[in-house]
Amino acid sequence: MKNSSFAEKLRSLDRTDSHLLIVSKTRPIEDIVAYYELGHRDFGENRVQELEMKALALKESCPEIRWHMIGHLQSNKVNNLFQVPNLYAVHSVDDQSLAEKLVKSQDKLAQKLRIFLQFNTSREVEKSGFETYAELRTAAELIHSAENLELAGLMTMGTLRTEDFEAEARRCFQKLNELKTRLETEMNVQLETSMGMSQDYKIALEENSSWIRLGTMMFQD
Repeated sequence: MKNSSFAEKLRSLDRTDSHLLIVSKTRPIEDIVAYYELGHRDFGENRVQELEMKALALKESCPEIRWHMIGHLQSNKVNNLFQVPNLYAVHSVDDQSLAEKLVKSQDKLAQKLRIFLQFNTSREVEKSGFETYAELRTAAELIHSAENLELAGLMTMGTLRTEDFEAEARRCFQKLNELKTRLETEMNVQLETSMGMSQDYKIALEENSSWIRLGTMMFQD
C-alpha cells in the first residue's frame, strides 16, 4: 500500500524540466528504500549525523542513491560530511568562511561534489545565507576554482513572516533567478536553482526551479 501511494506521488510530480529532491529527515530507512525501489535517487538530509547513519545503512542496498545536504552546515562538520558515501550535493553553503572550509577540505572527497550557494532573498534574520551580490560572487569564484567542487547553482527559501505568502515566495524566487542570470553572464557558467518546498513548490516550478525540496507531503497518506 505504501509503495502504491509513493508511486502516485512520484507520478504527480514527474517533470522533465525540474528535479525532485525528497527530504527524508526523520523518516525511517524503510521509507527511503520504498522510494528508491520505485526508481527515485535523490534524497536530502539536514543533519550530518543522521545523513551519515542513513548513508552507511543504505550503502550496499541502494548503491545508486544520491545524498544531498540541505541543512545548515557547521564548519566543524565538513570533514564528517565529506566521508558520507554517495554524497552528491550541498545546497546550504551560506557564507564565505564555510566556502573556504569546503575548499580546504576538498581532498577528502571521494568524488566531485556539487555546491549550491544559499542566498537570503527574504532578508529574514533567522535565515542564513549571502545577502549581497558581491559576497555571493566572491564565494562563487572560490568554489568554481576548486578542483573537487562544482559550482552547481543557488538556493533560497521564500519569506515565512508575511501576509501575502504567495507573492513573497514569487518575489524571492524571481530574485534568485536574477542573481543566477547575472552570475552566469559574468562568470560564463551554467547554474541551477534549488527553491521551493511543500508550501510553495508550485510557485517555484512556475519560476523554473531546477530542484524542489519536498518532505512531509511525500510521506503523507
